[in-house]
Amino acid sequence: MEKYKKIDEKISEGYKLLERGQTIEACDVWLDAWEDIKTVMAADKVKDLPTLQEKYKWTEFVMNYMQDLDEQLYNAAIEKPQYFSKRIRYCEELLELCGNKDELIIENTRRSIAESHYALGNKQECDRLFKMWLTEDPAWGWGYIGWADCYRYGTKNITADNVKAEEIINRALEEKNLRDRADVVDRAIEIYTALGKNQQAAELEKELKELRTASKGKTVANTPVTVIKIGRNEPCPCGSGKKYKKCCGRAV
Repeated sequence: MEKYKKIDEKISEGYKLLERGQTIEACDVWLDAWEDIKTVMAADKVKDLPTLQEKYKWTEFVMNYMQDLDEQLYNAAIEKPQYFSKRIRYCEELLELCGNKDELIIENTRRSIAESHYALGNKQECDRLFKMWLTEDPAWGWGYIGWADCYRYGTKNITADNVKAEEIINRALEEKNLRDRADVVDRAIEIYTALGKNQQAAELEKELKELRTASKGKTVANTPVTVIKIGRNEPCPCGSGKKYKKCCGRAV
């Protein structure tokens, strides 16, 4: 267990650095821990990250650390753009090892890869990846949002393009089985407003209101509700292996 302990200590060290505002240093320590994780998984024939979680009593949930590393690599890249390349490599490796059960992590990691290519000025690769993944899963609402946001916000070296963002978000609105439609509609309203298309934005405002009303009305009548108090840092009761605050408790 010594090798797992050393990895755990590096992960904890990264969080301490992050608390002191040393984002780049934290990322470097966490990436070093990631290299150790890959080595251990290969040596111990650990098939995926959920299995790794069970191998040791980690201070932090492994998947929380991995999602935090993704997020902080982005923050580090704002100061040093080369960290976008490190983020791409890390996220590609994460996809290979995370298994196919956690759709949310897979979707978020895919977005991170494509968005990082865009941030590096490689719009063609960003477009290729989003097109490929949305062909596989055309109902992926946040995929369209992530893609549109690249063009909507641009980068330091790439001018924002709301027309392209509108084209992408319109593709999403045409998808009948779209997941997270309310979020897509909300983003579409922002894009239409930025383009001065106030009538179309107003029409979508009506749809958004209806979607939110319908969502609130999904509570089954006459069904008793049991409230369970769950600590923000406790395991999520849904069985994901993540902390409650990182999973079902995100909206709390």
